[in-house]
Amino acid sequence: MVSAPPVRIVTDRLVVRRETADDAVVIAEAIGRNRVRLLPWLGWATEDAADRSAQIVRIEESRKLWESGEMYDYGIFGRSTSAFLGKIALHRRVGPGGIEIGYWLDSAAEGDGVISEATAALTREAFKLGDVDRVEIHCDAANSRSRAVPQRLGFVLDRTEPRALAAAAETGDHMIWVYQPDRR
Repeated sequence: MVSAPPVRIVTDRLVVRRETADDAVVIAEAIGRNRVRLLPWLGWATEDAADRSAQIVRIEESRKLWESGEMYDYGIFGRSTSAFLGKIALHRRVGPGGIEIGYWLDSAAEGDGVISEATAALTREAFKLGDVDRVEIHCDAANSRSRAVPQRLGFVLDRTEPRALAAAAETGDHMIWVYQPDRR
């Protein structure tokens, strides 16, 4: 067992790696390109988030969260192209024994299994952490693209809870998908 996941994970088609300040430009550009489609689901996808300097600050904050063990934030890049494809993270905000995976994808990479591949890889790494016995994915019931990922990967819908709206397209029906090897 390990206390933190690796800083770099390589899959068949992807490199999922810890971000650096050098990634701020490509992340800001991707947010700018995708802001209109992200904002209905992700309230943070503002015009300000599409600014390079805001991403430098966010990456520095994520470095501190990584070191504290609260969150492990990654960029997703093409293995052969090195192109930025999206983001994925492990969050320790779901209680003892659990870790949550959150993600978003550049529209140019949608429909090709990128998020499923990255999520599967991060799920495997999460279970190598000494204190994780379940991985969760949370999404609004109306976000069909986001909920397709846990369905595809064998997560089980554990429950749907009411939640205050955090973004314009949300219904307030918050789905919690859980993967536990012993529940399959």
